[in-house]
Amino acid sequence: MFAANETGGAYAEYLAVKPAAVARKPANLSFEEAASVPVASQTAWQGIFTHGHLEKGQTILIHGGAGAVGAYAVQLASHAGATVIATASGDDEAYVKSIGAGRVSDHRKEQFEKVVREKVDVVFDLVGGDTQQRSFLVLKEGGHLVSAVQPVSQEEAARHRVSGEMMRLAPSGDVLAKIARLLEEGTIRPDVATVYALQDAAQAWKDIATKLPRVHGMSPSGPAAKHGKIVLRVA
Repeated sequence: MFAANETGGAYAEYLAVKPAAVARKPANLSFEEAASVPVASQTAWQGIFTHGHLEKGQTILIHGGAGAVGAYAVQLASHAGATVIATASGDDEAYVKSIGAGRVSDHRKEQFEKVVREKVDVVFDLVGGDTQQRSFLVLKEGGHLVSAVQPVSQEEAARHRVSGEMMRLAPSGDVLAKIARLLEEGTIRPDVATVYALQDAAQAWKDIATKLPRVHGMSPSGPAAKHGKIVLRVA
């Protein structure tokens, strides 16, 4: 079994969780891989489908396409038959294209709103800040801007005649079971960056702070950022 804990806040070998948030672990995944799945994948699913209402044939722009949530969003949107455009660093372009993005805009070298010529149906924002503000410029009228990182200006949304909202993950065993089937089929795949022993949790947080990009600026604060999910092995 695996589950997304809606309360969070601790690392432990055992966890009390509501049955409705639990699904069977995909047989083809290791426990470390399975541990990386629930929060990131469900955030992506709910962001693009539940809140973004993405449908086959539409176009979606995903900011932070190489991140843990972004990578699932790219894969799920591509599987759903959408055209996927993602922003990421140039170093991650090949990776993001390999999981389903048709086009990748290097945020270090170009402004996405100047290269995305067509209007998109959905923007899934995993970056925030000025990136979110500029996203209104590429949305179709009636489109959806969904953010997982900060509130969306309702004034700007109304001015551009789009919907805008900040989502909050609502763990669902049903959604997790659907994701598990896609993982078992090999339709989507997990991405584990590093596995740390429980006693090294403090070091894991230090590595996250120095190696991952800042949320709002997408500028690395240390060595080159590494995509994938950080996992703690607790037993």
